[in-house]
Parts: sequence; structure tokens; C-alpha cells
Amino acid sequence: METLLRLLLEAYGLAGCFELQHEVRDGTGFIGRFDLVCVEWRVILEYDGEQHRRSRTQYLRDIRRLDRARDAGWTVIRAHSIDLFEAGARGRLIARLAQKLGRVQAPALVEAAFLPS
Repeated sequence: METLLRLLLEAYGLAGCFELQHEVRDGTGFIGRFDLVCVEWRVILEYDGEQHRRSRTQYLRDIRRLDRARDAGWTVIRAHSIDLFEAGARGRLIARLAQKLGRVQAPALVEAAFLPS
């Protein structure tokens, strides 16, 4: 699913600024390794699969890690399967990312079908 998320970013011209599996740190050290990170705009994009919801241990670990990244000044955007497979949700995710990255996306482009709905 992370590969599909990267392909979605590529299709909308947003992949270039993201680094894969990037480690983020703050003044006290290592916060975590995140799926996609745009260092320039301090944006973290995380894909949450079902294991993030079903495992209480993973869920709590994610909350602490994401809260700590936010406290360090990062914008954290979480993506789910619906964001990849549903055109409206896909458009909202792309529009939100574009805004956080200081880019403008044409509404028609944002709503264009990338994957079957």
C-alpha cells in the first residue's frame, strides 16, 4: 500500500520532495522512522494499515511517535486505504498535501481517477 501511495504522489507531481523511510529527530534524539517525509516543508505522510488499528501496542506506539513529531513542529498526515481507492478521498488527500507543500493543484487534476473507485 505504501508503494501505491508513492505512485499516487508521483501521478500528481508531489513525490519529488518526499524521502522514503526517513528518520526524524528532535532535540532529545530519535523520534521515529516515517513512511514519507518532506524535510523542506516538515511534512510527514504515514500510511496506516490495519495492523496499526488492530494491535493496541502498535496503536499506542504510533500515537506517541506521531504526537512527538507534531510537538517538534512537523505536520503529520495519515493516509488509509480509502485515500487510495476512493476518488473523493484521494482528491482531499492530494489537495491537503499540496497545500502543506505550498503547491496549487487544479481541482480537475485532483479529482482525476488514479485508481479504480
